[in-house]
Amino acid sequence: MSPDAVALRPGLATRRLSTRSGPVPYWAGAGADAAPAVLLLHGAACGAWVWAEGFAAALAAAGLRVAAPDLPNGQGATLADRLRVARDAMAALGGPVVLVGHSLGALLAQRLAPEPQAVAQVLLAPVPPEGLLPCNLRLLAADPALWRLLARLDAPPGEAPPELAGALFGPLMPPESARRVLARLGGESRAALIEAQAPQPVPPGWAVGCPAFVLSGDADRLIPPDAAWRCALWHGTVPGFLPGAGHLLMLEPGWPALAARILQAVAAVRAAPRRRAEETDAWRSTSPR
Repeated sequence: MSPDAVALRPGLATRRLSTRSGPVPYWAGAGADAAPAVLLLHGAACGAWVWAEGFAAALAAAGLRVAAPDLPNGQGATLADRLRVARDAMAALGGPVVLVGHSLGALLAQRLAPEPQAVAQVLLAPVPPEGLLPCNLRLLAADPALWRLLARLDAPPGEAPPELAGALFGPLMPPESARRVLARLGGESRAALIEAQAPQPVPPGWAVGCPAFVLSGDADRLIPPDAAWRCALWHGTVPGFLPGAGHLLMLEPGWPALAARILQAVAAVRAAPRRRAEETDAWRSTSPR
C-alpha cells in the first residue's frame, strides 16, 4: 500500500491498495488491523467515488480497513469482469471480509458470499437473486417515461437527464447535491445490465455461513420494498428501511445512519464467528463463479 497524501481528516487519509487488477482506493483508521475488513462494491453507472463522499471514511474512523474498487463498467464489461476485480481486492485485503454492495454491487456481493474470506454481506437497495427483470417490468408498467430515462445510463457520464433525480433520491436530497451526483453518473455496460436481468446463481447466505443484512430506502423507486423483502427472505433475514431514503442512499443526507447500521452488522459478525468451513464446503464446491 502506498499512501496517496489526500487527507480526509487528521489521522485518516485515502490510500491505494495494490491489487492484481490495479490500485484500489483504501481507508484505514486507528486500530484498523482488527478483522474484518470491509469491501465496498458500487452499483451501475457509478464508481468508487460514491463511497468517497464521507461514507468510507466514516467506517474507517470506527477502526475498520475499507477498500472500494472501481468496478469495470465500460461498454462490453460483464458481471464476471466485476467479480474478478472484487476478488482481487478481497485477496489484497487478506483475512475476513464483510461485503457491502449497493444495487448491482449487492448482486455481486451475493455472488461472492461463498468465498472463504466472506464473513457477512450487507446488501443496500439490492438487486435480488431473481435478477432485475421483475423490477424493470414493474417500473415499465408504472412509469414508462422514467423507465426510458434509466435505459440511457449507458450514455457517457454527464448526460444523465435532471429528471432522474426524483427516481434516484428521496425527498430529503438537496437539489444542488442531486445535480452534482447526476453529473457523474453514466457509462454503464449494456451487456452487464442485460446479464443482470436474469436469475443469478446466488446461494442463501445462511447456507454458506455468510449472513446477510438487507437495508433499503423506503422511497426507493428502482428496487421497491417488496424486492428488498424477497432478497432478505431468500437469505433468511428481514430487511431494514431508512425513512425518506431513495436508491442512492449512501449519498443522501441520512447516510450516517446507514453507516451506523453497517457498523452494527460488523459488530454482530465479530460476536458470532462464521460457521466451520466443513459445513459450507458442499455449497462452495457447486456454486458457479
